[in-house]
Amino acid sequence: MVLLDLLARSGRSIPVFYLDTGLLFDQTHALIARVRERYGIEPIAVRPELSLAEQARLHGDELWLRDPDTCCALRKVEPNRAFLAKYKAWITGVRRDQAGTRAALKYVEWGDPPGSAKISPLVDWTETEVRAYLHEYDVPYNELLDRGYPSLGCKPCTRFPVDAADPRSGRWVGFEKTECGLHAPPKRAAS
Repeated sequence: MVLLDLLARSGRSIPVFYLDTGLLFDQTHALIARVRERYGIEPIAVRPELSLAEQARLHGDELWLRDPDTCCALRKVEPNRAFLAKYKAWITGVRRDQAGTRAALKYVEWGDPPGSAKISPLVDWTETEVRAYLHEYDVPYNELLDRGYPSLGCKPCTRFPVDAADPRSGRWVGFEKTECGLHAPPKRAAS
């Protein structure tokens, strides 16, 4: 939301999209409605090829409970890559302080999707700085953050954190998984 507000203040107009996995919190949909109102834009809903019913028919019910990596690939990673294939760059709000897996993020990373740049202008911002900006400029944000959810994703895979020191410990509880695949560290070639 900080990025969206900064872009709006700059007067620049770029496509704004979100991944509608079919499993988002009602509060996330409410935030999208507030974004439409506040900024006068129509965020683009990027959806998976498979509906939830089609996914269940092909992979069984509640795939996220058995194989969250495949579920994230189908509902987030593949739709994101397909949408971004027509762009040379995309901007994201990921920050190094969000998780140990993000500690080495750079401002610009190349190659996912292939041939594109992922730009992370807030990479060095802290949670405190983000919250201060949101409050100073009265920027809308997901109300679940004030209810104790420091990291939000799909309803079935998001819980209150199990470790207060790790904001992402409420994601994919019971699995080793810590990232959906959108912001995983780039894979290094074997030497």
